[in-house]
Amino acid sequence: MHYRGQFPDRGTGAAARRDDAQGRGAPSAAGRPMRVRRELPFAPRPEDDELLSSWQGRVACRYDLIHDDLSRWLGVLRDDRCCGFTERDFAPSAEMGQAWAAACRLPEERVQAFALSSRLRSRSWYVWGEGRVAGAFRRPVCLACLDDDAAAGRDHHIRRTWALVETMVCEYHCRVLDEACPHCLDSSGFRFVVHEMAARLACIRCGRIARTVPQKQRAGSAEFFATVSALVAAALDDQSAVRDRVIYVARVLWKSPRPRTGRRTPFVADVVPDLRLTPTAQARVDPTEPLATAPIGWRMVTLLGVAALLDLGRSSVRGRLAFTLDQMVAWTGEPRPRVKERSAPVAVSSCAKTPGQSDADYLALAQAILTSKEWFAVHDQHLQVQRRTLRALMDRALARKWNPEGISS
Repeated sequence: MHYRGQFPDRGTGAAARRDDAQGRGAPSAAGRPMRVRRELPFAPRPEDDELLSSWQGRVACRYDLIHDDLSRWLGVLRDDRCCGFTERDFAPSAEMGQAWAAACRLPEERVQAFALSSRLRSRSWYVWGEGRVAGAFRRPVCLACLDDDAAAGRDHHIRRTWALVETMVCEYHCRVLDEACPHCLDSSGFRFVVHEMAARLACIRCGRIARTVPQKQRAGSAEFFATVSALVAAALDDQSAVRDRVIYVARVLWKSPRPRTGRRTPFVADVVPDLRLTPTAQARVDPTEPLATAPIGWRMVTLLGVAALLDLGRSSVRGRLAFTLDQMVAWTGEPRPRVKERSAPVAVSSCAKTPGQSDADYLALAQAILTSKEWFAVHDQHLQVQRRTLRALMDRALARKWNPEGISS
């Protein structure tokens, strides 16, 4: 481990000035030295519509780490556990925001603005996306959007709108979001890796890059679920009382029936009779937070049942359910008061690696970039061209395992 509090001067060029450190470790008022701030030599900028954990994952993969291990290296995560949704995306600590902002030379306010708690939603209205594998993103994504990222030369990034519980269809490509790998169909999740000098989401199981593949989708399914999503979103924006009722009905749908009722499965299994609720799928869902934890398929079914029972959209999606809300309440014994939210499960990190480069290595890499032919070729061009070239040089250097000789000079 190498503390970055005394990172050497990195030259006088425009790029060096932009990347210059904004502060150093200093003694506290009591005379004790403060925790030395660490800085990363290179870090991609966050996208405006990106989840905070997605940006952290893109930064960490440049150093062959997961985001929790990089937080551990920054000194803000002091045990072997992995952060959950609340600590990572919904309400990260001020210390976490300060450390990441300083390490990536960003304004602290910009990093803190990515916290979902700053919006008018509780965490029950977001997909938590927590998997059992450390560093995995177990949340639905639009493969077509990821293809667009790659075609434009950008990193893959996870959009905030994909984390909304009512989002089941991409509004740009009108296709149902994918939670499983398109190649091996495993749903363990995705992880950021460096592929062709860019951050890409890859399957945890097979390791292949997430991208669209030819597949058959049932005609009209995307349009139907987009309609359900729009109805639920409109109801949520209309009044807060509807939000509480939607959450309540979703919990009743997933609550196990009381003994002596003759039922063994929750009512959500009867919303679509052709679907079978397997024990594996049921075990994955927290019945107190079903919309936040259910796989996307069963989240669709849950919202469909909620829309039918609450008559959202004035019967436009009402189905002939074999039960009523009063029957569910009576058979499950669900109390009317609001159920207290329960913390999400956390995964345990298998290892804790640290960036193993010294300050001298970082300095040599920066000097090699600033003296390269590619950088001098765009020295007098537009600032956007300079930034694009500098980013390509940094990605190439990181992909070559920090070999300064790999950059032409």
